[in-house]
Amino acid sequence: MSEPPVVVGDPRLSRQESAVLLAYVSGLTMAAVARRTGIGLGTAKQYLDRVKRKYAAVGRPARTKLELARRAVEDGLLPWAERPHQPDPLTRQPVRR
Repeated sequence: MSEPPVVVGDPRLSRQESAVLLAYVSGLTMAAVARRTGIGLGTAKQYLDRVKRKYAAVGRPARTKLELARRAVEDGLLPWAERPHQPDPLTRQPVRR
């Protein structure tokens, strides 16, 4: 069975990586992220590091929490990214698709 094609700029995050990313950019500390996702703190940090590496590998670096939140909005991972009438919480501007 062949792998699905990779979309340019798509970091192809796993379900667990996405869960850690979303919890982290929602404002939780890494300890709270670990508790919410039911994994250890070290594992949560590893997932977040993996997310950052995957974004960098597709030419969309995200080193800070703000940059990670921006990527999550761009990728439609956050609820307000799907509702254009809601402002982007980072820029207070309408989300454009």
